[in-house]
Amino acid sequence: MVMNDFEKYPLLNDSTLLMLKKNTRQNPEVLVQLFKSFIADSQELIKALNSEEQIDNFSSFYTSVHTLKGLCGTIGCTRMFAVLRLMDSLNKEKEFKKSKTYLEHLDVVFSQTNSVIETEIFT
Repeated sequence: MVMNDFEKYPLLNDSTLLMLKKNTRQNPEVLVQLFKSFIADSQELIKALNSEEQIDNFSSFYTSVHTLKGLCGTIGCTRMFAVLRLMDSLNKEKEFKKSKTYLEHLDVVFSQTNSVIETEIFT
């Protein structure tokens, strides 16, 4: 897969975002805090993934990918979820080297997602 294959997925799922906005309309700061927490957690996990790549800690790599995939699915970060779903699938097949080739895609998609969150949520 190349980066273009992931572009068919939206960065943020509109229906999930709408539901989150609806559920937090009484306290909009909760939505902002939710996304700030997501960004911080994602940055930490992506940093760990890049570090674990160098030391080949397959167990930690597997866990970090799976955890980040879950966060993305829950909050509606669809394109990141697609990249991580592929990586998670490869990890389950013990294709860690192949999975790690998608770290660059993950970094790009996270940056794009972060920009959309800045625009859609924080402004």
